[in-house]
Amino acid sequence: MSAASTDWRRELRVTWSILAARRTAGEHMTMAPIGLVLAAGEVQVGMDARGDRHLLLPVRNDNVREDLRSAHVRLKKDTIVVEGRTQRYADLVCHRADLGDLFDDVISEVLERLAQEGGNPAETCRQVLEAWREMFAGRSGRLTVSEQRGLFGELTVLEHLLQGNAFLRPTHIWTGPDRQPHDFRLPDKSWEVKTLGRSRSTVEIHGLDQLAPPPSGDLTLILVRLVEDASGTSLPELAERVVNAAEDSRGVIEQLAKAGYSAADADLYATTRYGRPQLLGLTVDADFPALTHASLRGPLPAGIEAIHYTLDIADQLLGALGHEEVVAQLQGRSAS
Repeated sequence: MSAASTDWRRELRVTWSILAARRTAGEHMTMAPIGLVLAAGEVQVGMDARGDRHLLLPVRNDNVREDLRSAHVRLKKDTIVVEGRTQRYADLVCHRADLGDLFDDVISEVLERLAQEGGNPAETCRQVLEAWREMFAGRSGRLTVSEQRGLFGELTVLEHLLQGNAFLRPTHIWTGPDRQPHDFRLPDKSWEVKTLGRSRSTVEIHGLDQLAPPPSGDLTLILVRLVEDASGTSLPELAERVVNAAEDSRGVIEQLAKAGYSAADADLYATTRYGRPQLLGLTVDADFPALTHASLRGPLPAGIEAIHYTLDIADQLLGALGHEEVVAQLQGRSAS
């Protein structure tokens, strides 16, 4: 396999395990090559005495523009003696163990760009780190319980979509974080996602566009019934699973950041767990009980800027699509 086609995430998982096993007390840095050679030498990954992970990019001088703005992921210059020879490095280090998966994504992008394009390794690293910075930044306001449930529901739907086609672009199909009318959109289908409790049959509708069918294609209201279960899945676990399932993992992380979720806050969301979500589907057509611009037959009265309402869908549940039918629709196959 050539460097340009290497599965860097897989290589990193293997190499971190090797480094963890080799690391000895008091050793400043345990290092291993990752399979990419640059003009100044071989790229290494390392694990220091604290267990922090490093990407070590060899450079020919110490003219490395450091980026120390983040407390958790930083780019600095370093000099290390390797087999009796002094080597200068651009050192990208992650100081948070719980950001390991995101850090692997950053490293993978750096390695892929250097393998394909070459260039100045330190500057490439700076550019990639800048693009990913928002992913590592915690939110000043954490997700509310309602927002966590809503995000769990949307990730559940996204996981099924990716199981049908892992190559779907999350930034194109998962439109809820972009404040679009519907949470998910394909050329011929759209889905709006709402979560329900064990026995609840009402959902909150925000605005006149949320249940308005798209100009082309069908709209389905997906109801994700969530019941707390101590042995179930937490929001951080589901988020990590969906990131790993997507070919475009960065796209998932981008949308998660837009939705207000940061892996740096994962421990805040880890205590609440849900059992296996059950999905129901309601076809939204002209007969569906919804407030839309069309149903109002005219503009909103002056002074009214937005409409939010509670919809009781108890009567509609009798004719809802069942779990397997909804999953088949999301995965683009016929229900068995």
